[in-house]
Amino acid sequence: MTRQSADFSLLLVATGLLVASFIASAQEGDLFFVYFGAEDSPVETATAILLAFCGVALWWRALSARSMVSRGAAILGVLYGLVYVWAGGEEVSWGQRILGFDSPDYFQQNNDQQEFTFHNLVIGNVKLDELIFGPVLSYVILSYLIVLPLLWPRIGWVQRLVRQMIIPVPRRYHAAFAFAVTAIIPFLDESRRWEVYECIFALLSLAIFLHPANPLDQDTRQQRMATG
Repeated sequence: MTRQSADFSLLLVATGLLVASFIASAQEGDLFFVYFGAEDSPVETATAILLAFCGVALWWRALSARSMVSRGAAILGVLYGLVYVWAGGEEVSWGQRILGFDSPDYFQQNNDQQEFTFHNLVIGNVKLDELIFGPVLSYVILSYLIVLPLLWPRIGWVQRLVRQMIIPVPRRYHAAFAFAVTAIIPFLDESRRWEVYECIFALLSLAIFLHPANPLDQDTRQQRMATG
């Protein structure tokens, strides 16, 4: 399977997931909640696994680019991967419910779900998921998915920054897909619809990292032209 076919296959799965979630929501009973919205549901578990795969893909990119970029840039690439692996662990509370271990006392007292997760911590009267991991992170992600693909082909300093920081750039159809899903998901009349959105985001991220608009061989040619 080529990278392009893997990309398209992941987007097809994401589309199927979105359609299936609407169909499940329209059915009577708890079909949507059990398979899509519940804790440790198939969708939530798939999200955690996909995020971990995203981290591995970013690590591979960083290691492959280490001879082309500075050590600092390669370290940044590794950190990108760590963020995704961390997000995957947070998604399933680091296996707490699966393994059956209790939350440490600090998390029982300072986590709004009493779980072993960092994004649900409450520091003072501030909920981190509302302050940082909610609107702020959403704007950053949407800027990456929708704005960056529009700026990258046109602005030189954006191209240089992306190349130096080995950031995989979404293709325009990735941006269009992200915009369409973001516009459609609010119409899913379920309080736990964001579990579906997160899984689609994980699928889209993996598609981008496997088949970015700036593959490493292209970045290498541009780097040689800039220094040649």
